Amino acid sequence: MGGFARYEPGAARQTVDVQVRRAMGGDLVRCAELIVSRAGGSVDERRRRLEADLADPERYTVVAEVDGEVVGYGAVIRHQVAPTDPPGTAPDGYYLIGLIVSPDRRRHGIGDLLTRERMRWTARRADEIYTFVNLANGAVRDLHERFGFTEVTRDFTFPNAPLEPGTCVLLRAVLGP
Repeated sequence: MGGFARYEPGAARQTVDVQVRRAMGGDLVRCAELIVSRAGGSVDERRRRLEADLADPERYTVVAEVDGEVVGYGAVIRHQVAPTDPPGTAPDGYYLIGLIVSPDRRRHGIGDLLTRERMRWTARRADEIYTFVNLANGAVRDLHERFGFTEVTRDFTFPNAPLEPGTCVLLRAVLGP
């Protein structure tokens, strides 16, 4: 498993021609491979979950392509607190999840492009957006700060997310003009 990107604040960005677009069925194996490279698990299982995401109008999956190859993935989901969820569950709303860029394509601004597109899609549906980030992932924390995300809490749970207490921060950004 690849883990988080090495944190290099102020590192020079390289320029590449990137196309960011809605994911299609043919992209899902590559997206699943990216997810498994960081989080482990089965490519087939991840692909099946991504197929279900494509069919859900409250979810939006995007990819970044360079020279016809999918090199990045990100998604938005709509979360609603269930009556059976424990106290401290993250609030209802849209959430940015799963931002992954192929290690050989990091530091090209691809994460920014994927984040901008997911926020654009969400802004047509909501006035705010959430995400949660591992405190050890400085690169992604900085990325979200650039997009106006601010800390809500470090004391929360999120259904089906393997969050270790005290390791993540819940962030929120206001959307709009």
